[in-house]
Amino acid sequence: MEDKREYWVDNLKVFACILVVLGHFFQSMRSSEIMSPSPSALWFDKTIYFFHVPLFFICSGYLYQKSSNTTTFNGWKTNILKKIVSLGIPYFVFSLLTWCLKTLFANSVNKKVDNIFTSLFIKPISPYWYLYALFFMFLIIPTFKNKYAAIIGIFISLTIKIITFIPLVSDIYSLNIIFGNIIWFVIGMCINSFGANMKKKNNLHFSLSFILVFVFIGLSVLPEIYNTKHHIISFAMGLLGCFAFVLLFKELQRFNFLNKLFSYCAKYTLPIFLMHTIFAAALRGVLNKFGISSTMIHIILGLFVSFACPVIAAYIMSKIKYLDFFLYPNKYIKTNKKSENNA
Repeated sequence: MEDKREYWVDNLKVFACILVVLGHFFQSMRSSEIMSPSPSALWFDKTIYFFHVPLFFICSGYLYQKSSNTTTFNGWKTNILKKIVSLGIPYFVFSLLTWCLKTLFANSVNKKVDNIFTSLFIKPISPYWYLYALFFMFLIIPTFKNKYAAIIGIFISLTIKIITFIPLVSDIYSLNIIFGNIIWFVIGMCINSFGANMKKKNNLHFSLSFILVFVFIGLSVLPEIYNTKHHIISFAMGLLGCFAFVLLFKELQRFNFLNKLFSYCAKYTLPIFLMHTIFAAALRGVLNKFGISSTMIHIILGLFVSFACPVIAAYIMSKIKYLDFFLYPNKYIKTNKKSENNA
């Protein structure tokens, strides 16, 4: 029997998760003045931020449209109640943990933390703002009944994106992270609505995906060279990068060995996302405490704990009854399986 699973979504989430970890890690290294801000490092940082978080929203939007039905009030209410649990518990638990650590070790952190209310409800702590924004997208965006509704949705989300370019709007952090990213979530929904065949092999698309990736990388150098930071250019680069990598991973799905590798890694994307900054910051504090300032040691050990420690922690939590409730709360709550996996 043909495997109908769409591996490209999980594979793409693993890829995006790796880039998120690398982005946060090297930013913190520069902020701590352990690494110097070299041109190549700055280019890498700016380039991945064009598209890596948008890829997460695209995957979530795709799965939301595929697995949920919120076109009725009851469907919407059921989905929101599930999201309050599945997103809310990890968000509050790890945001509070991070806030406490930053408050206790205020002299060692890179950026002063806001008060607890602001950190949870007004200006979410990175990287947990993604869960915060995602919940509000589930709250305000219904699934599309048909392609016509999808077309209307893309135009509305594009209009909202343009509005966020206005300084008065972009300066409001909570509005910016929600409304500024709705377009990516809706693009994911539209990919599903228009029935893109993610299983059919297409050598032309395979070649095109590589061409687009190289074009994106080539163009990403220009904003750095000319020090251009315009919102429209960043958005255009994000569109190109997302399209290129979605197409690439859709075509890479044909290779079963990659699917097996990414499928294993996909089990740990959430723990890594939730805990990588905590472990990396803790290690950096310990190394600094012992006077270890070697950049190479910080990089090697920092990257190791950023990926390995969340995996080990998730494994241990899975072996202790109810402890992984803080990662996967829906595992312990009776729910309709249809919409559990669209986050």
